[in-house]
Amino acid sequence: MRVYLFFIALVSSSIVFGQSGVEVSSKIKSATVYPRGAQIEHEASKFLTAGRQVITFTGLSSELDPSSISVSSSGDVRVLSVSSQVNHLKESAKPKRVVLLEDSIKTFEFDLKFNQNMLGVYSEERKMITANQKVGWEKTAFAIEDLEDLSDFYRDRLADIMLKEMELQSKELKLSKRLRKMKAQLAEYNSKLGRSTGEILVEVQVPSNGNTDFSFKYMVRNAGWTPSYNVNVAEVDQPLQVSYNAKVFQNTGLDWDGVRLTLTNANPSLNGMKPVIHPWRLYFIEQAELYRGARASYSNKMLEMAAPQSAMTMDEMEDEMIGTQVEYPANEAVTQFRIKTKHNIPSNGKAQAINIDVFTVPAKYLYYTAPKFDPTAFLIAKVTGFETYDLLPGEANLFLSNTYVGQTSINPKVTTDTLELSLGRDQSIVVKREKIKDFSSAKKIGNSTKESLGLEISVRNTKGTKIELIIEDQIPVSSDKDIEVSLQNGGGAKVNESTGKLTWTKVISSNSTESVTFKYDVKYPSDRKINL
Repeated sequence: MRVYLFFIALVSSSIVFGQSGVEVSSKIKSATVYPRGAQIEHEASKFLTAGRQVITFTGLSSELDPSSISVSSSGDVRVLSVSSQVNHLKESAKPKRVVLLEDSIKTFEFDLKFNQNMLGVYSEERKMITANQKVGWEKTAFAIEDLEDLSDFYRDRLADIMLKEMELQSKELKLSKRLRKMKAQLAEYNSKLGRSTGEILVEVQVPSNGNTDFSFKYMVRNAGWTPSYNVNVAEVDQPLQVSYNAKVFQNTGLDWDGVRLTLTNANPSLNGMKPVIHPWRLYFIEQAELYRGARASYSNKMLEMAAPQSAMTMDEMEDEMIGTQVEYPANEAVTQFRIKTKHNIPSNGKAQAINIDVFTVPAKYLYYTAPKFDPTAFLIAKVTGFETYDLLPGEANLFLSNTYVGQTSINPKVTTDTLELSLGRDQSIVVKREKIKDFSSAKKIGNSTKESLGLEISVRNTKGTKIELIIEDQIPVSSDKDIEVSLQNGGGAKVNESTGKLTWTKVISSNSTESVTFKYDVKYPSDRKINL
């Protein structure tokens, strides 16, 4: 009886072991890539026998999120349960580029070894010829003609051997250099390999023998994309040509070969729970609490009250923002791009540019100069209606007549109805800013000093076409009641009283010069100094 029970237990454990050992390989079919993260979809097919069994999908990314797994099957096969695990004993398969590189290294190593052996052969032959130069000298009397023939033989053969040795030595240097580079590249590839693989275990109920198709998805973190643009201006009387690109990267441990891509700006990590509004209770707060921003999330006025206490200027705030990463809105106006062609994205963490679309945008072109800070004219393109193109915040490479002129950023979320792009400097527009001596002086009047300053800005257009130019300059703005600033002559400029900015808009014909002048006075106590 005990023997029978042992036999039953042994058979049962064998069946269970056999069921859990059904391993299935899969292929990546598509990937939906988010700004951070991606959802990968695999497909697989396996002949299954009737009954309840566990299918193990192997060779997956070890970075998969277990809570994001979804599995579907064809026919009447029922999925009973899904789980995942990391297999530390089975490493991910070598990518094709690694296999090809290893094969190439083996070929080069064989060539190098053969080359070294041939060098040894010629070296031994040269030694043999040199050692046998005295053949028969003591026993045989050589005629002059025989000696000449032997000398010719030695000379020709030794010269041929030394030439072969030089060729082989040069080839050895090239092979060794190439091998070092290939091994360094292989070391870089291998540093990213050797990681564990992920596995998905699916318990299924199979009604009858047959082939079953599976499709399953899961999320990974080590992937993402960022928008980028190439903006080209062929001529200043033609529309902008915009190439809308995506920089896609992934380091999931699996190469994406021939994968259909969908790019989206959605945020899959957002909490799906609706917000809960708690009672907003009023209470007295201390001044120190105000600066710390206590309970600011419940207050409508907290930020307004604390704002005047900030010592940071607007310029400093803008400097702080430079270089910060753009955060995408919380699924506000979710955009999706389905890439029509399949792509190969290797698992190396390097961004790969993929074109989304190419389109032309009407633009108004004009020039801008602020010669007080930079005596150069900049070409500006003003674009309207850009919101119809589903643009996302990203970097833009600027080209003028297919020549790279710089880089800017496009962020439609914080732009007004007109998108303004700076397309670089135009050296064909010559700008000068000079002091007018007759209107520049310093006088002492009683206890006060009055300084007068006159400036002239001249612009010469050497282009073959007329241009529209915006000129900006400034007069100082007083921050003390004892400092008086008065604009005597604005030269027809539009004046911003609060900032002191002067703006002129000029249309300058081809090969002609336009100039503007402005004059202002500054009066202040003679016993004080100012930053004029």
